[in-house]
Amino acid sequence: MNFKTNITIRLIAYLLVVSVLPLLAYAIVSFDMVKRTVIDLADSYSAQLISNQRDYLLLQTAQIESLAARIASIEEIGLAIANTDASSSKERNSFDELSTQVGIRQSLNAYSNLKGLVSIDLFTAKGNRFYVGDTLAVPAVNDAQRQRIYEAAVKSSQSLIWLGVEDNLNTASPARKVLTAVKVIRRYSEEKRDSEAVGMLLINYSTEYLAENFSRLDLGREAYLLVTDAQGRLVYAPEPGNIGQAAPGEIEALRRSVPVGQASSTERQLGPHKALVNYSCTADGLWCVFGVIPKQTLLAPMNRIALLATIVMLMCFGVIALAGRHFKRKMVAPVKAISDGFRLLQENKFDISRPLPLPTGQDEITELVAWFNAFLETLQMRQRHEQELTQSEYKFSAIFQLSPMALALIRIENGEFVDVNNFWLMQFGFQREDVVGKRSRDFGLWVDLKQRENMVTTLQTANNLDRFEVQQRRKDGRILICELFGRPIEFQHEKLYIFCCVDITRQREAEQQILEINQQLESRVHSRTMVLEQTNRELAAAMNTLNRTKDELVRSEKLAALGSLVAGIAHELNTPIGNSVTVASTLQDESAILRATLESGKLRRSSIDNYLATITTGTELLMRNLGNAHELISSFKQVTVDQSSNQRRPFMLKETLEEIVATLVPMYKKSGHNMHCELVSGVMMDSYPGPLGQVITNFVTNALSHAFEGRSNGMMTLKARMLNPEQVEIIFSDNGIGISDEHHSRVFDPFFTTKLGKGGSGLGMSIAYNIVTSILGGAISLQSRVGEGSSFILILPLCAPMLQGETDHQI
Repeated sequence: MNFKTNITIRLIAYLLVVSVLPLLAYAIVSFDMVKRTVIDLADSYSAQLISNQRDYLLLQTAQIESLAARIASIEEIGLAIANTDASSSKERNSFDELSTQVGIRQSLNAYSNLKGLVSIDLFTAKGNRFYVGDTLAVPAVNDAQRQRIYEAAVKSSQSLIWLGVEDNLNTASPARKVLTAVKVIRRYSEEKRDSEAVGMLLINYSTEYLAENFSRLDLGREAYLLVTDAQGRLVYAPEPGNIGQAAPGEIEALRRSVPVGQASSTERQLGPHKALVNYSCTADGLWCVFGVIPKQTLLAPMNRIALLATIVMLMCFGVIALAGRHFKRKMVAPVKAISDGFRLLQENKFDISRPLPLPTGQDEITELVAWFNAFLETLQMRQRHEQELTQSEYKFSAIFQLSPMALALIRIENGEFVDVNNFWLMQFGFQREDVVGKRSRDFGLWVDLKQRENMVTTLQTANNLDRFEVQQRRKDGRILICELFGRPIEFQHEKLYIFCCVDITRQREAEQQILEINQQLESRVHSRTMVLEQTNRELAAAMNTLNRTKDELVRSEKLAALGSLVAGIAHELNTPIGNSVTVASTLQDESAILRATLESGKLRRSSIDNYLATITTGTELLMRNLGNAHELISSFKQVTVDQSSNQRRPFMLKETLEEIVATLVPMYKKSGHNMHCELVSGVMMDSYPGPLGQVITNFVTNALSHAFEGRSNGMMTLKARMLNPEQVEIIFSDNGIGISDEHHSRVFDPFFTTKLGKGGSGLGMSIAYNIVTSILGGAISLQSRVGEGSSFILILPLCAPMLQGETDHQI
């Protein structure tokens, strides 16, 4: 029963391995790939939407800032504020108040696209108020709060202050929560001969209007959008009652950690579930937009894949169970019958005259039963021939002992001596009890055990032995030179080897004497010279092959480095060029507005001043971004030219290393790692900047691939200083995991890597070593401890040595 059960279980296990396991692996891989794709698409879509909403918010606040600047620049408004404070409250000029409101409303006409304004309050320095809003009544204002806002605005160096989400001062207005902007109004004083603050402009913008825009954004089921101000209060939330309250703790912590002006995404635990959070903050840090998408919402469609894979695997289990049952009935049962037959034969209880019945079919099991029946017939014949074999063995034993040659019978399995004849004992001087039942090494027969190993190898290959010359030792220690002849035989139901050992010691001694007399010294010298010349030619050919291989490897590393530089620089250029396009489009829109104002005949000095301010700011941004792009392209062009060739030229060490580092920034910019440079200035080198750049690139690549494994905030440091008047020292270090002591001596070996099969070729450090020692003419060393980081130290001459075939003209 055990035999049948074990075979069935093995079959089922085999079917599981070849069917269910690959299916399970495919399901897991497919699930993971689809999961990653869904998350990546959602991340990209959410990031684009968040960026658009941030730009929309910036556009609204920019129009409010422009409106505030326009109102503050109206001379009539400043004069009305000064006149109001100069006169008593009873003598307040209604015409000034009316003209002020008219000026504010005329300014609003130029911003017809600006929706969502709740009110515009104009306060004088003494607290007098001019109001334009969504209610006819002018509500009372808290003077202490007004004075606090006014004093803070006067002390601030900013032209306009955003207070963020505040309660609406006008309690009669339906807008409860507003975005408040404050701008100080200044007027030139003839007495002080300087501008002085005469009042402040308070603009309230409706959060409900922003909510109407943000609520139309669709991030998916259960996903939502959050907008916060600089104080961490909610400008927009899905629940209107939460506007003005503090943002959730996880969102507030993320807002504080976001670099100003940057956008990114992360996974955070929000409540009981994980969520994909995309966030983007404005350059001034006033507003942050967050998009929150629960991962369970993204991965909901994955449940169908898991269910389908489960159903398919259950079907596979059912098919395997049916196959096991069929296998047990059609295959295991006949095999068990044969097994029981052999067991009964061993116990002498089986009637060999009654064969097993043949099963139906023409498969291997039927053949096995037929062969078992044939075995029974053979067994009957064997029993008849056993007596004849016994008589034959007796005859063989008589011939073996009386033979005039040294004969030995040895077991194939373990090399034990079964028997030797009398002539063998006489030739080697042993007694029978010294040999029988023992192996040749037990009584020291072999002079050289390697000859025995060669003999065994020959027997395993050819299954026989002819004239195999060996040296064997007699019992008295004298060494005999013998020729062995061996054949396999079967004797008394045991597989043996029969060996004949012929003593040719005297024959070989005579041949050796003749050989020594005839051999000449000149032939020996000639033979050895020919061998040496052939060896030298082979070594020269091997060296040429190695040099060509090394050049190809160096060229491959250069091309790989240049490929990484091109991809990184292309990514870096997108930012300044995109900013330039945005500024140019803004300038185009402002010019169109100015032209329309001019054609309508309503052009004012304030409009020209505002346009000129916008033009000045825009051109500065445009020139700065185009300058950044120009610097990136210049650095990339120089580093690319250097690394695409081994051209020698004079160069400043600091500037060249900075250009190399600038092109490597895209490799680690988004990984959380940083590079710190401490480079001495004024060092002029006459060397090869291209190979030097390749060495630094290999260091950075090696650090990112190996040193910071499992870390997200690694620091790389590049230092350069003068070691003496003729040499410079360059040190590249990292604070990574370090290199174990057992690997120190192999770091610069070709093809040595701790990530074999995981993307590491093991050539980077070897190529760097060859460049430093051969092309740059310097030395390289390693200092590293596990857990404390690694440092690669370069000692380079200021003037590199001349390469083979190089001329002064090339330099």
